[in-house]
Amino acid sequence: MPPLFSALRSFVLAAMGLLLGAGLLAGCEEDQGPNRDMNMVTVNWIEGMAMSYVQEQILEDSLNMTVDVSEVQGGGIAFSSVASGNADVFNEAWLPTTHKNSWNQHSDSLQKLGYTYKTTSVGLAVPTYMEVDSVPDIKKYQSELEGIINGIESGAQINTQTQETLERYGMGEDFNVRAASGPATWQALESAIQDEEPIVVVAWKPHWKWERYDLKYVKGATTGDNVDIWGEAEDIFTIVRNGFIGRFPEEAVCFMKEFETDDAQIASLMDAFRDRGNLSKPETAEQWIQNNPEHVAGWLKDTQACVDAPGKPEPLPDDASYSSRLPADTASSEEE
Repeated sequence: MPPLFSALRSFVLAAMGLLLGAGLLAGCEEDQGPNRDMNMVTVNWIEGMAMSYVQEQILEDSLNMTVDVSEVQGGGIAFSSVASGNADVFNEAWLPTTHKNSWNQHSDSLQKLGYTYKTTSVGLAVPTYMEVDSVPDIKKYQSELEGIINGIESGAQINTQTQETLERYGMGEDFNVRAASGPATWQALESAIQDEEPIVVVAWKPHWKWERYDLKYVKGATTGDNVDIWGEAEDIFTIVRNGFIGRFPEEAVCFMKEFETDDAQIASLMDAFRDRGNLSKPETAEQWIQNNPEHVAGWLKDTQACVDAPGKPEPLPDDASYSSRLPADTASSEEE
């Protein structure tokens, strides 16, 4: 056989081998089916953290998934983690106001999969024993407060909203918003209340503090007031990175889409995780599931209905907003 023909024959055989190998590999990938390893990201906000670990347990125990939950500091990191592909899902995106900067920055890579909780509020809160009804009243306590408003982690939108409100009322030079972790802020709140001292904290609903302490929002610094700063009532969404719906089993996608909490459920979850003692977070989630089978059954029933529906699950529109469809006075009346 001439050397040139022999070399050509070897090249053709090698190319055929590569093509066959590629085909076999493709076949293997198809046989493997959807990805059953999911990465969730959460922030150390008690409500979202509790939901994340409960979701992890249900996905693993009932839907044959393997789930890894990563905790990060701040919503901005959570958004970028999902957008970059380091995580697949984040269940506590407050939109359209609280996390608007993070959403605007990463929305090309993200989708709203479903609602986690509908109709929220944010603002400044004080203990009811303080003679504070509106923002200007805070100035009466400037000396006792040492000019400090207790915020949360640096870069949080609510800190910016607070500073803008202080400036609007001519108090920008009298007070500073002190950034701190959520747990540090709630510890400061608890200590002040125990001694019946004045304190002003950033606040939001849903959150366990409203059940535990006698608090009130400050007029002029809450959802629905100075709406160009605080906005109207918003909702909490589960956000996912593009391609999520096709990447995972339909039952897992439907579960994450249909997992929505009401007031009773979110209060129960927060209580369990606040008072977990020596239990780990996964152990706390497992215990809560055992104690609340009716809630889990409801979520799984909604999941099955989603799976049985014709077509594939669809994400929500980018501008989805349940609260924007409510009558103007509904959200505020729910928060009193």
